[in-house]
Amino acid sequence: MLAKRIARGHTDLHEISVALSLLDGVRKAALEQGVERVNAVHVRVGALSGIARDALLFSWDVATADSVAQGSELRIEEIPLVVFCEHCAGERAPLPGSGLLCPECGHASPRIVHGREMQLVAMEVPA
Repeated sequence: MLAKRIARGHTDLHEISVALSLLDGVRKAALEQGVERVNAVHVRVGALSGIARDALLFSWDVATADSVAQGSELRIEEIPLVVFCEHCAGERAPLPGSGLLCPECGHASPRIVHGREMQLVAMEVPA
């Protein structure tokens, strides 16, 4: 069923692979904790992760069919880009469209502190 939906072009291959990887982590945690059903899964996704939110949400629904997480909600916390500016000696959030320039001094700040994350944070299970 999953292969048929992918073959028909109903989802993005990158996000389906991310959803399957997340599901693998959820399955392992559920097995370790003796959980039979997962209601929600919390993830952190960085601005530079290359993951499209809507595609990931759709892919999650497809990937979790007939699994411990079927029907679960994928809750995505979006992590903004933050760089470390050597010139200012501080962490800064570049302005949209400015690349990796410090918004305070304008210097290039290629040291990324946050924004590349793709992290499984938690899962909610029935009481």
